[in-house]
Amino acid sequence: MNKLYRIALVLLMGALAAGCANQEIKPATVLCPLLGATLGAGVAAAVGGDDPGPMAAGAVLGATAGYFICREKPAEAPAPAPTPAVAPAPAPKPVAVAPKDSDGDGVIDPNDKCPGTPAGVKVNAEGCPEVGATLMSLQGVNFDTDSAKLKAESTTILDQAVEVLNQQSAVSVRIEGHTDSRGADAYNQALSEKRAKSVMDYLVSKGVSAARLTSAGFGESKPVVANDSAANMAKNRRVDLVVTNN
Repeated sequence: MNKLYRIALVLLMGALAAGCANQEIKPATVLCPLLGATLGAGVAAAVGGDDPGPMAAGAVLGATAGYFICREKPAEAPAPAPTPAVAPAPAPKPVAVAPKDSDGDGVIDPNDKCPGTPAGVKVNAEGCPEVGATLMSLQGVNFDTDSAKLKAESTTILDQAVEVLNQQSAVSVRIEGHTDSRGADAYNQALSEKRAKSVMDYLVSKGVSAARLTSAGFGESKPVVANDSAANMAKNRRVDLVVTNN
């Protein structure tokens, strides 16, 4: 009898191992508990004889052991996919700032030795008005008729000239007086000289160094337009500031 139980025990152990190795069968629910109960009962019978108590206990223990030994293990959760590396945003490229040319004379501020040059004045490579260039034409500077006395409304334009000369501190100018064609040439020449001198005196009175100024009269010899209308003659009656050195 004991031999028979031993044989049964070996067979049951083999069946249990085979059942647990088979992945197509769900041993935790049917096969492994059954085989474990049979094996447990057989072991109890081999040890304790035909007493049903030990056999029943062995069957329960074997079934429990068979369930836990051969139950399906939960599938491992897949490893999370690696988070793709996010490339850092490229640093913004610095915006090139064009060098500033405050007075618009074509020479940038760092290289401009004569800042504040009036628009349209021809300058040299250092930004200073070229010799012979007209720094300002004082259109609107008026005098009493046949006189070198400045009219009150002329001061606004003359004060602008003072400002420009203060900005162009390295520049010297000749104050040139001009008339229209009415009257004798000699008379117009003398009148233009007096008017140019009157403008120079005003500039000096406002703080412009006399060493930077000279005056001259040209009468009617250098008209900017033909003296064929009242409007054109008014344009010819003018005072110009002409650069003599820079």
